[in-house]
Amino acid sequence: MFFISCGNQNPVLSEENDPAYERGRSFLKTGKESEALDQFLSVTRRVMNSPKSHLEVGRLFLTLKSRKDPFSAIYHFRRFLFLNSESQESEMVKQLIMTAEKEIIRELPGEPYSNYLNSLTLKEENERQKIEIADLKARLGLPVSSVQTITATTKTTAPSAETLGQSEVRKPVQAQKHVVQKGDSLYAISRKFYGDSSYIDFIFQANRSSLPSKNSLKLGQVLIIPPKP
Repeated sequence: MFFISCGNQNPVLSEENDPAYERGRSFLKTGKESEALDQFLSVTRRVMNSPKSHLEVGRLFLTLKSRKDPFSAIYHFRRFLFLNSESQESEMVKQLIMTAEKEIIRELPGEPYSNYLNSLTLKEENERQKIEIADLKARLGLPVSSVQTITATTKTTAPSAETLGQSEVRKPVQAQKHVVQKGDSLYAISRKFYGDSSYIDFIFQANRSSLPSKNSLKLGQVLIIPPKP
């Protein structure tokens, strides 16, 4: 009876092998974000270790107008940080939490936390400028430092535009190239090179000269994959 009992136990299903996770990714590729949200939510309810699904759920709760819920977005972002604290996406997720907090504060009557809201706005604008600078340098073919390197620099002194243009980068990262293959999409390419689907616009902007739209990929087309900001 003991051996029969052990043999009937179901194996622990990993997040990426969960059918709902694959369906969620497929829905995202076709622009069906609400359906994707339902699938990723089902993964978070059944799979204990599902950081990627928590991240997608948080992002969709923050951006999907028909189901916008910044409170739920913050919960899922914090679950992602708890399950995957060493991820390269941690800094980006922290910024998304600040964005969700701003959404909540804006809905409060009389704006009782206006000072806090202003501080969040300044922090968010600062991070956005860092990314824009890195994006511009990538388009010009200049070495681009990582977000972590820029952040460490700004803690002690704010670098001038002239300083940013000089060779202060510790480890220059070169742009890569990718030949479009059957089944490719900007979503899949973003996942492949950055480990995250949020860089679709980043890749699209770097290839505007050859991409009239985000869905105009052609087999054999060579895309420029800029360094991750």
